Amino acid sequence: MTRKILKSAQNNQALYIICLMLFLVVAFHLLVSYLQVSYQKEFSQSLLSKAEDISSDLGSSIQEASALSPLECDAQTINKLRIILSKHEFTHDLGLIFNNKVNCSANWGLLADSTPLDSVLYHSPSGYYFASQVANIFPVAAKYDITNKGSVIAFTINAPFKNFDQLNKNFSYKIISKNRKYTFHNYAAHYQFKTDTLLKPQVVETCSTQFQYCIETYNNRPGLLYFPFYISALLIGLIGFISFLIAYSICSYLDKSHSMEFRFRKAIENEELYLEYQPILELKSNKIIGVESLIRWKDSVYGNVSPELFLGIAEQLSLYPTLAYNSVKKALNELSPVLRADSDFSVAININAYEIQTKEYLDYLYDLCTENKIKPQQIKIEITERIELPLDELSCFASKAKTYGFSISLDDFGTGVSNLVWLTEINFDVIKIDKVFTQSISDELKQEMLLAIMSLITNLNRTVIFEGVETVEEYNFIKNYNDDYQVQGQGWYFYKSLPLTELLHVLGQQGGD
Repeated sequence: MTRKILKSAQNNQALYIICLMLFLVVAFHLLVSYLQVSYQKEFSQSLLSKAEDISSDLGSSIQEASALSPLECDAQTINKLRIILSKHEFTHDLGLIFNNKVNCSANWGLLADSTPLDSVLYHSPSGYYFASQVANIFPVAAKYDITNKGSVIAFTINAPFKNFDQLNKNFSYKIISKNRKYTFHNYAAHYQFKTDTLLKPQVVETCSTQFQYCIETYNNRPGLLYFPFYISALLIGLIGFISFLIAYSICSYLDKSHSMEFRFRKAIENEELYLEYQPILELKSNKIIGVESLIRWKDSVYGNVSPELFLGIAEQLSLYPTLAYNSVKKALNELSPVLRADSDFSVAININAYEIQTKEYLDYLYDLCTENKIKPQQIKIEITERIELPLDELSCFASKAKTYGFSISLDDFGTGVSNLVWLTEINFDVIKIDKVFTQSISDELKQEMLLAIMSLITNLNRTVIFEGVETVEEYNFIKNYNDDYQVQGQGWYFYKSLPLTELLHVLGQQGGD
């Protein structure tokens, strides 16, 4: 069974590691992808700004040249073109075109042997014509980007977007018309895969509001694919290691949080422990004359936990002092109205070796009585033989408790081998017969033993309380001797331990009767 539980825990831990690793890999991939997209957007905006500056400059120079009159390739017009050209940063040359031939320009003057333009020009909706990398326009081995409207033609050269290309981005980009029919500029990054992968490429498009073109960036190595293989493998290995550490920590915490010790400590911190009260009845009248205070703990995982178990845990965790002081304070605070209303009503509290060996405990208990206006005689301190302390130490504590006015009860009498000695050495006020004897009344041998114990206690003139009365036979047997002895009863035959509200209800009914 233990092996199965261990194997199940190991399987769960492995599952946690795998799930966490997948989650972290996906999260890291998405984070890198997000940063890449953000950078693509930032780059697109910068490139678009440069493109708009160039377009504005070309458009302005063409408009100024178009305003000249007459538009003829004479010396005066060429000089005016040169003046206009000097005012524009991105326009390399400015000329006039007739019958698909450049007749003159600001830089070259009159062109007698101009070659007709053989390039197919793109006609934009705004009325401009464009062509890229056109050769044989001037008597030099150079290629020009041209922009034409009407009779005016503008030239750009030396790759106006060269600075962007030289940044050597690991994603491709292009400047393309909004109708996607013409590409003004294109940069293909060598870092991109030649064919797309299963992951969707990252495409960011930023369009101009002034001109009829957009910036489109393209990346088919999103997220983890962006890194070289060895770096991606290293990152995944690192994520796996981190996943193991996190999963191991979580599993360890969950295991610890489900341990009874951990949950008990939390219950103490959150004040989840509570009290119940089991009534003690005088058998002559069947009247409730007192209660025994019992501490309880109901956990959402372990259910109702035995007091013997959690009190042992409290001692191991050094929480017993807190538990001892808080429980007796809570009991007297809750029962103070009942105790003040009936001076004959009493409450029994169970103590352990800690209370006996703590000098301040009796002072603390007495101060609680004073604070709640309760008579010390109404407090019964129950001592059980399970307390493994020397007899003289127990006797000294009992004598000191009596000086405060408290009553002393011997709990679970008959279960140990030293109880008879205790009866002679410790001045008990009450003797509680353990339920082992109470529930064996039907056994003739044990019945005789019980009668002998009753006779012994009678000579000591002590009050007797039978614990664990559960059947009518047990009740009748004990009640038959009630004429001779001062006998009280406690057990499920009368009442189980009750929450405070139910106890007050029962006492209210008893008072009404």
